[in-house]
Amino acid sequence: MRVSRAPALVIALGFSLAAGAAELDGTVPLTCTATAGHDCDPAKAQCEKLTPKSKGPIEMRIDFANKTVKTPYRTAELPIQHSATNDEQLIMQGTDLKFAWSAIVNRKTGALTLSVADRVGSYVIFGKCRVADGG
Repeated sequence: MRVSRAPALVIALGFSLAAGAAELDGTVPLTCTATAGHDCDPAKAQCEKLTPKSKGPIEMRIDFANKTVKTPYRTAELPIQHSATNDEQLIMQGTDLKFAWSAIVNRKTGALTLSVADRVGSYVIFGKCRVADGG
């Protein structure tokens, strides 16, 4: 008698995807790899590539417990002053000195969009997040 393994495989895959998505719930630190960064100035016709301020991997760290976001494009951390979750995304916002920022992380895919705006222009960073090692 042959037993089909397909239903068991589909169920196991479903549980593993659900477990992975549940980890991106805003309770554990995330490491996000930047895939693109842009410096946008309204006086220019287009955005330019954003250059990291630190050497090494272009990674960001989102620490929900300490309410901070560390990016390779700034030396200072971004303070998380407001955060929310829904069934699709993690939403974070904050201000510091003379700028405001916001970020969205897709809870299922880990896709990240982060923007920082001031009176001169804005930075936009795209990336992919995962649960941080040890998180």
